Amino acid sequence: MNWIWLLIISYAIMELSINLAFHFIIRWLKNSSDSKVQRRREVFKGVLERLFLVTGLLTGFPHVIIAFGALKIGTRFQKNNKVSNDYFLIGNFISLLAAILFVVITRALIL
Repeated sequence: MNWIWLLIISYAIMELSINLAFHFIIRWLKNSSDSKVQRRREVFKGVLERLFLVTGLLTGFPHVIIAFGALKIGTRFQKNNKVSNDYFLIGNFISLLAAILFVVITRALIL
């Protein structure tokens, strides 16, 4: 029964962390008119994409490749809104990465 409480607490911590990260990401994407900021955002997206793929593959979730392709295609539908596409892509990668890490933590707590 104790592992259920650990699961609930770890999930709550993950949700709070993700919401805090999204708060800063929204502010960062809205203030991105400078070319240096845009370059840093592109580098961040690339690092996040690779982190997502590597984490998913190393933890035994080969399905991340399909999710990665679907997210990349999803950003191509609305070409006129760069901030919206970046937020969509970054937000989904962070959410999926958090879900993978939560599963890994849950497996470690249960076993």
